Amino acid sequence: MATGQGFRIDLPRIPLLICGFLAAMVSLYFGAAVFEPLVFALFIIALTAPFMLRLQPIIGKGLAMAVTVLLTLAVLVIFFSVVGWGISQVVQWVVANLARFDAVYRQVDAWLSERNMPMELFLPSSFDPRWVIGPVTALVGQVRLISGFALLMFVFVVLGLTDLEGMGRRLARIEAERPNLKISVVAKDVSAKFRLYMKVRLVVSVIDAVICYIFFRLIGLDEPLAWAILVGTLNFIPFIGPLLVALALGLFAAAQFGSVWMALLAIGGTSAINFVLGSYIEPLMAGSALSMSPVLVLFAVFFWAIIWGIPGAFIGVQIMVVTLAILRVMPDASWIAELFSGDEPEKKKL
Repeated sequence: MATGQGFRIDLPRIPLLICGFLAAMVSLYFGAAVFEPLVFALFIIALTAPFMLRLQPIIGKGLAMAVTVLLTLAVLVIFFSVVGWGISQVVQWVVANLARFDAVYRQVDAWLSERNMPMELFLPSSFDPRWVIGPVTALVGQVRLISGFALLMFVFVVLGLTDLEGMGRRLARIEAERPNLKISVVAKDVSAKFRLYMKVRLVVSVIDAVICYIFFRLIGLDEPLAWAILVGTLNFIPFIGPLLVALALGLFAAAQFGSVWMALLAIGGTSAINFVLGSYIEPLMAGSALSMSPVLVLFAVFFWAIIWGIPGAFIGVQIMVVTLAILRVMPDASWIAELFSGDEPEKKKL
């Protein structure tokens, strides 16, 4: 059925497409133990494959793959070790200073009572340590879960890099027989954007961590390095990451200083740093190549967080980059990619 110039909507197929989409999401949700590390592995392969291909003419295929795999493993080990250290430092401080959280709770209770708003209207009248220990335990469990699937993800990466050349030959044959398929075009586009995305995110996250570390030292926050690491790490998750770290930092500062104003200072200062970096520095570095509708970014982060939790929030934007790249080469759906991406139309690029 024609609905306009440039694209068609086949109404009888819409229910079938919706059912297929729902079935795929259910499979991804319940099969997270396998699909989640596989998706992360494909993301890593897209980042590392160009490096390996550049090394092959210099040191040979086998050695190039070995160097790429070892470097990838080193990066993963360093990343998980640094993040794990930061979380452990904060957790140890929290467990050792539960009394400070109780003191803050009583101060809030007294402040509300003075204004004829008893604590019982909102929360129980006494502090329960499980309110703090519970989220901390859940966070530690998430870290262990993420570390658990890292091994499977690494196996997928090794297998994918090993079969990369054979996959390229098979793909070339398929595209020769089916000219309408543009898988190689999508793969090159996605790989380039993944590398740019990670480079920009890494640089911005390091700058974020350094500036926040200086800020935390200036206000006298305990465990400033651990908190700076967590701020830089969670910066990889748009919207949700900075929000979570700001709320956790506010509770931490309130317990340490016993002051609501210091908590607001910690939240406000960290949020201001993240806002400036995310709104000005990051777009300046990435240009329009990674520009995406904020609504689409927010949807991707929250949607995949629902499907896969914290790892899903981390990989959600990258999945959306792949989705837009696929839509861009589909004549009947390219307008969707134009609508939600910041890329200039193709005719302006020529």
